[in-house]
Amino acid sequence: MATKPLFGLILVGATTLDLQIINRKSGKVLERAHRSTIMSDELYSEGFVPQEQIQNMGHLLNGFKQLLADYGVETFKVFGSTTLANAHNAIYVLAQLQTATGLKITWLSASQEAYYRQISMRYTEPLFPVGENKNVFLISLSSGRLSLGYYQGDEQVFSRSINLGAVKLASELDELADDIVDIKGITREFIHSKLADYTTLLPKFEDADLLLVSGSFALEQILAKPIVSVTSFFAANNEILGDPTQSWLDQLRLTASQVDAVMPELLLLEEIARMTRTKKVGVSHQHMLHGLILEELGQLDNHEILEHARELGQRFGVEPKHQAAVLKFAEQLFDRLKALHGLHGRERLLLQVAALVHDVGSYLNTYHHYEYSEMVILADEMDGLSPVEVQMVAIISRYHSHEVPGEGMHAVQQLNEHERIIVAQLTALLRLADALDDSRLQKIEKITVSTKDARVVVTGFSHEKLYLEQWTFANKANLFREVFGRDIILKRKGLQ
Repeated sequence: MATKPLFGLILVGATTLDLQIINRKSGKVLERAHRSTIMSDELYSEGFVPQEQIQNMGHLLNGFKQLLADYGVETFKVFGSTTLANAHNAIYVLAQLQTATGLKITWLSASQEAYYRQISMRYTEPLFPVGENKNVFLISLSSGRLSLGYYQGDEQVFSRSINLGAVKLASELDELADDIVDIKGITREFIHSKLADYTTLLPKFEDADLLLVSGSFALEQILAKPIVSVTSFFAANNEILGDPTQSWLDQLRLTASQVDAVMPELLLLEEIARMTRTKKVGVSHQHMLHGLILEELGQLDNHEILEHARELGQRFGVEPKHQAAVLKFAEQLFDRLKALHGLHGRERLLLQVAALVHDVGSYLNTYHHYEYSEMVILADEMDGLSPVEVQMVAIISRYHSHEVPGEGMHAVQQLNEHERIIVAQLTALLRLADALDDSRLQKIEKITVSTKDARVVVTGFSHEKLYLEQWTFANKANLFREVFGRDIILKRKGLQ
């Protein structure tokens, strides 16, 4: 059945709702709709979405549904922001909106939001790259997370995230506000302390030509033009922070509770500007919805996700040649056994990520490295993957050695049946890919895969003997046999 040419994406935020209708074939946006919901301080001050706001969201979503129907759009997705997902009554917000509209809303995690903002800036922001700006930092902010990507030209060098955002800072500092006279000074010190280890662990980089920021409403208001010198940025910051807090309500068009986040956000950006030693500061108006659209159109090659995974492996001392070998063999096994496993591109990505990070735990404990790999992956959160996908990668990495991801394990119990099957299939493939370079000597130059009767034969082409690889491969083949109901063996063939 042919795919319908039109699709829609809806993003439900804490204060706004956005809809875009796109032609899948041309990539052209046919309709944009932006609606502001009822502004409420209760979400920021108490952590609850008030009933009136939920009802207003339902009304606006039904209006979007009608717009989709007018265009004849049958395929659409609805996402909800991290701020709403973190509300104390988030589950009831979902339930009420589903009852009112019939729509299923998928919450975005903070790491997903950061990823889609980075993607949106990298691929749709006209300010990036600018010819004279060789070294650029892309910064995406959300209520509780900061994501940083460093680029030389248009090539990503590294990315890092930290659970630090303006709303999170404001909430943590709130209890000090009544007792501290110099709240600005203590906020600077607090931000500096939170960023100290983060900064120390960053790879070396050259002084930035441009710091381009997305997700900062305050910065959008104070900059005189899209890109200014860092001196002008500091001057604008000092001017707004020197004004009485009450004046921000009119100047920046904020609610009372949102005002509380202005100072932490601007001081955070000051610290980042100093840290990156940037010459200029710019503001990006690109919406993370654009990143979601690019993914839906199939225009992303997952390069950023894989680079983040590769860099995480290298940060934790994974040997690059073994990392590359396991990735190559995992991809080849997946592709050549597709008729057997029936999985698709997203599952292939999870296998690729697991191949890059499965040994990160060796940095902490060589003997039980697979256990520590799971811990590191869950702690990193892996920008671009959903929380469930991060968990799946962590489990695949945990069991790449010899244990079996059984029903009794707590992490496995949190997955549904379909996800557990995928984890078992990908774990079986990763075990074999790892076995093909068990000596860490990259002895196998290429492989072929063939199926004969009920047996799969992997042939490794090598100038050298493969005694260790064949022995390990045979020992790790048991999970493949259990999952796929096929025997699988490794044969050697000499190279001429």
